[in-house]
Amino acid sequence: MTRILQMALLALVAVTPAISAETRFGKTSLLLTWGAMYDSNLLRYSTRDRDNFRSETETYKSPIRALDDLRTDYKVSAELRSKFWHKRNTTLKVTANFAHHLMNPIKNFGWVNFSARQDLTKNWIGSASYFFEPRFYIRDYWENPSPTASRQHCEFSMHQAKVDLTYRPKMLFDFSGSFKYKAYRYNEFFTEYDGDLLSFGLSAVYRPGDWRFSAGYAFDIFENTGFSSSYRPLDEASLDDSEFGQGDYDEDDFTGSIRYSYIWLRREMNIQASIEVSQRAYTTSRDMIADAMHSGREDRVYDYSISSQISLTKKLGLELGVGKSGRNSEASAAIVSVVKDYSRITGWIELSYEFR
Repeated sequence: MTRILQMALLALVAVTPAISAETRFGKTSLLLTWGAMYDSNLLRYSTRDRDNFRSETETYKSPIRALDDLRTDYKVSAELRSKFWHKRNTTLKVTANFAHHLMNPIKNFGWVNFSARQDLTKNWIGSASYFFEPRFYIRDYWENPSPTASRQHCEFSMHQAKVDLTYRPKMLFDFSGSFKYKAYRYNEFFTEYDGDLLSFGLSAVYRPGDWRFSAGYAFDIFENTGFSSSYRPLDEASLDDSEFGQGDYDEDDFTGSIRYSYIWLRREMNIQASIEVSQRAYTTSRDMIADAMHSGREDRVYDYSISSQISLTKKLGLELGVGKSGRNSEASAAIVSVVKDYSRITGWIELSYEFR
């Protein structure tokens, strides 16, 4: 599947002259983006696991060459803008991305996204999208919770469908509601991790002059559809990082950003600070003995970033950014915090060129 995504990227680049033109269907454009990102903790290892890796004292050796890595992204977006419906603006877009890791190719991944945006009235806008990621590697886990189990690569594919409805009384404000569905399907060794997520969100945007303020809230419900009540629990002392057990949870997601746009050296620029904090509560009724990994567990996941975008020319853009993210877990079993807590630092650069 990854090779198919690579071929799709090459095909889009090859037909750039044909895509980036005025057609009888509307105006088309194509955006090529190259990005590089440094990740200080590629597999989201806890402090204990990072120390064991560095000291070469892991009980089971990790299938990676380094804890950190440099990721290179190659992204192509093709867009069609027209007025198919009641002479109101319509935007159709497809984006494909392939990410390659310098030190740990096991983490390479790709995805594709299809989206449509339609002006419904003067003040109402509707949009819908479909996202597909065929493979994402997490880390090596025990195949099943038994003394004779082997360790295998834990991977999943993810499908996501999302719809949004936005009300814009004037350019100064946006108010949006959204619904999102995600389906996680794991490889054959970890089908007990399969699950579906439903998300209901609200957001608002305020644009006074050169400033842009945004805030959002979403409530997520995750059902661990692959869980079987025949799950055999392990003693807490023998637990390694995993998600064995009943992984149902509810989650509150809070997002916010501030952006300031300005002109410097005759170039359009902006600087943005963003924050996302999620509070997740696992809802299993099983006790610590039956489900040490989820009983009484709450996760706090955070992501902070600062970035800047610069228009080098009318078609060439540059973005620079840094971020910090991580997770803090509390649960009935003390081992959960030991294996689940992590933090990571990222830094990135992106160059994009638009054919239009």
